[in-house]
Amino acid sequence: MTKTMSLLNILILTLLFATVAFGSNADLLFEAGNRAYLDGDMTEARTKWKQIEDLGFSSGALYYNLGNAYYKTGELGEAILYWEKAANLLGEDNDIATNLQIARAQIDDKLDESVRLPVWDWFDQVRDRFSARFLTTLAVLFSFVTFGALAGRRWLLPSEKVGGKLKPVAVVFALLLMFSLGLIWLKAREETVGRMAVFLVPETEVLSAPAIGSGKLLFTLHEGTTVRVVRVLEGWIEVTAGKDKQGWVRSDALGLI
Repeated sequence: MTKTMSLLNILILTLLFATVAFGSNADLLFEAGNRAYLDGDMTEARTKWKQIEDLGFSSGALYYNLGNAYYKTGELGEAILYWEKAANLLGEDNDIATNLQIARAQIDDKLDESVRLPVWDWFDQVRDRFSARFLTTLAVLFSFVTFGALAGRRWLLPSEKVGGKLKPVAVVFALLLMFSLGLIWLKAREETVGRMAVFLVPETEVLSAPAIGSGKLLFTLHEGTTVRVVRVLEGWIEVTAGKDKQGWVRSDALGLI
């Protein structure tokens, strides 16, 4: 038993030291990328920051910096892709929003958006305003308050005078809990069904079928254009690009947000 516990402790310490070393390496790469960026060497900055991403790290600051570096080297699609990724992690951010607005003004494609009810646009704005982590924290907080109020009314303060005041508190926070859970569900759905993607190549042919030669050319889309993913086959992705525009493109032409 003692021998087993010793081996377990050694394994835990080994994993702990490996995690610390892993994180330290990412910090060094991030700082090296920052120095290269300030020196004007965008290629070196991107190389360092991409190494962090290849290690499995993700953060809003990392993606924001990568977007800046790609934009300065004229790679509009990659810049929009990483700024969108940063926005997903950071929620509403004025710098990211401004950068995306400037970048999108340079896109060749002007798509007609599908007609939607204003309430869905409002839900999307609220969903995008907050990060998934923040919404999860809110949901946990609302659940604690809701169940605390219910428990207090039922067991701790059962008198009609005090317990009656806790009932509306429980109802309000229960509604807030359902609303926050709904936003979390919308974010999760956005990541699995209807995920967004950005074109990374100068021009892409959109076909009627997922095979060269068997599908006719429907239209072309250009670098930086954002589309919604409908479904994925090996080597191909079906996308929808606004109103009445849907077809198949090669998967290597896109970067998933």
